[in-house]
Amino acid sequence: MDAASDLALLRLLQLADSGFPSGAYTLSNGLETLVADGAISSADDLAAFVRVHLLEKFARSDLIALLAAHDAGHERADAADDADRVERIVAIDRRLTAAKIAADDRIGSARVGRRLTTEVVRLAPFAPLLGFLQAIEDRRTAGNAAVSFGLAGRAFGVERRQAALAASSALVIGFGAAAVRLGLIGHGAAQRLVAEAAPVIASAVDAAGRGHWSDLRPSAPQIEVALAAHETAAARQFAS
Repeated sequence: MDAASDLALLRLLQLADSGFPSGAYTLSNGLETLVADGAISSADDLAAFVRVHLLEKFARSDLIALLAAHDAGHERADAADDADRVERIVAIDRRLTAAKIAADDRIGSARVGRRLTTEVVRLAPFAPLLGFLQAIEDRRTAGNAAVSFGLAGRAFGVERRQAALAASSALVIGFGAAAVRLGLIGHGAAQRLVAEAAPVIASAVDAAGRGHWSDLRPSAPQIEVALAAHETAAARQFAS
């Protein structure tokens, strides 16, 4: 690997690290409700949940938007082109928001996305990210986490597939950490979950690569119901 590739990898590791101040650790993406209801009560149940989430929800919506945002963030020649690509990014982001049925899902994604965008702009003032952040601040779009991650990957010089793999891995690591906090599994089981999810992550990225951002079709009804039910839970540890 050359120096540029080394730098891109190091920046990607920083971006996907759970310590990056995006607030993603506050989300369980429906897991908390499913554990509370007894629908998930073992490591095997958790692995099945992760598989469904990756292949039927994430790969059919967020990952497609991430790849599309990464593509839209490619270098252009002038300011007029900058405006055009920001409009494309805003359209992608709005479409992803429309595909998120539960309010917790929409709000959580926007909260993380805005924070992620703000932090990455400080590290790499990339024109599409700056335009996206302005659109968020102007309330023209929500600013979803997946769109922000795709643009951040482009800003850091990360290839589109690597960015998608990293975002998917971060999601699974987050599920493992949430399951530990919920008392479902221990740390060793969480690491096993992440390791065993690797082939599923690769399949999810492959599937997302065949999709188009204008046609997002997440299909995980039990997870959507859990996310909706979480909104009115009497007590909760997570924001979703």
